[in-house]
Amino acid sequence: MALGILGFLDGITALIVVLTGSTFGLFSLYKAVKLKAKLLGISGLCLFCIGFLLLGPTVDFITILITNNNIELLVLYGLLSYSWAAPLTIFGLYIGGELLLPTKKWIIVTFYLVLAVIYEVIIFYFAFTTPEAIFSFPNPLPNGTALLNTGVKLGSITFILMIFFLVSGLIFNGVGFLNKGIKASGDLRKRFLYLSLGWIIFIICGAFDGLFDPGIITVFVRIAWAVSIVFMHLGIRL
Repeated sequence: MALGILGFLDGITALIVVLTGSTFGLFSLYKAVKLKAKLLGISGLCLFCIGFLLLGPTVDFITILITNNNIELLVLYGLLSYSWAAPLTIFGLYIGGELLLPTKKWIIVTFYLVLAVIYEVIIFYFAFTTPEAIFSFPNPLPNGTALLNTGVKLGSITFILMIFFLVSGLIFNGVGFLNKGIKASGDLRKRFLYLSLGWIIFIICGAFDGLFDPGIITVFVRIAWAVSIVFMHLGIRL
């Protein structure tokens, strides 16, 4: 059995997002070390996490190309993707706290760090005990004709925490940077508007891709996801 056209589009667009996040993440880390710019380094880690949220479908795609079948360990698909949500939240809100509320930055980061640890413990514990409690698996299995498309189970504690992380990022970074950009001028205005646009696009795309099954729209969602990474990089680089 061969991978269908939708499977190829699914895998290629996921790979594009992973490569975009990795490329801009590495570039940001390189510049951060060169310029001794801590915030740029945190931004690089953030971009890595945004790209790696699609590591699951990317690895599944590569596995199908090599073996003509999907990943054998189904929970690996979920872990490769959803385990990056917690560190992304920490790095993202650190950037938001630094640029919007520097005096309260560590209060914000500490609060979400606790939630992030809880999230990671839950996702790894259930993944190796009762994965069906947090992940929804395709039935029947595609057997190499499509990607696994394993999702977070609706109503699970991981689903609730992911929704909270997404809403927090949308309000704090998306709306927060937009408000800051409207009030600023010149390059500073451009910087915050790039950051706002990047976060808003990413969170909308992440919600569509991670919590629902958008079908063929996935292609456009993933392209917009990659563009959001570019916007975030431009906002920090400026």
